[in-house]
Parts: sequence; structure tokens; C-alpha cells
Amino acid sequence: MADIKRKAAAAVTIATSGLNSLANDGRVLSDEYDNTSGLYTEAEFELSAGFGSAPTAGAAINLFLIPAIDGTNYAAGDGTDAAQGTTFIGSVSVYNSTSAKRLVVGGIRIPPLKFKILVENKAGQAFASSTNTLKMVPSQYQVA
Repeated sequence: MADIKRKAAAAVTIATSGLNSLANDGRVLSDEYDNTSGLYTEAEFELSAGFGSAPTAGAAINLFLIPAIDGTNYAAGDGTDAAQGTTFIGSVSVYNSTSAKRLVVGGIRIPPLKFKILVENKAGQAFASSTNTLKMVPSQYQVA
């Protein structure tokens, strides 16, 4: 009998400089990820972010998935309103420290479409001015 296993692809960086100095209550869209050929079913997201001033312990950074159903137009347009046309995929809590944090949201179902990730900073402080990244590790099931 065959086994079904989840296989991860290589990590992909989908946001970098746009995250730098992201203000509290600010939002930024990632680069587009085209899943129309890889057809991955799930992903883990890792946000690596530092802060110029220590954020409020327990405050959150929210992630939303914004699909392009027709391959061109994104559901939330420019991503200025996280509540419209987006899918909330997770929230990561921060702790009271300026050091860079690696915050992971895992096991997220992703569509077989082009999509972007909207990052919403609710941490109480702006992100650091450099070295912030959002990475994604897509995965799919295979028969082994």
C-alpha cells in the first residue's frame, strides 16, 4: 500500500523592503506568488521582523491572503482595507523586545491561483528600517 506524504518545496521570499519601517496599523502587500503551475495545497509563512522600539507584548501581526481569481485582478485591489476581499490566514503575537523575531503561521491552505499576502502591523510599534522578510514554504501531498 502506498503512503501519502506532504512534501515541502524550497522557501520563497515574497516580501522584503516593503516591510521596512512599516508603521503601526500599516499594511503592505507581498510580491505575487503564482501557484497556477506548482499547484501547491498548503504553505507555512515566516515573518522575520525587528522593531525600532519594543512592541506591546501579546500584540499581533496579521496575515491575509488576497487571490486573483481571474489571474489579473486582486480581490482587495491595493490592500488598503484588510477586511474587504481578503481571507484572514493567521495572526502572530509579538513580545516586548526590539530584536528580530521569526514568527510562523503554518498549515495554511493556498489556492491554485496567483495571490499576494497582506501583512498588517498591529504590534504597537513600527518595524525596523531594514532586514524584515516574509517567506513562504509551499507544500503538496504526494504518493510515496
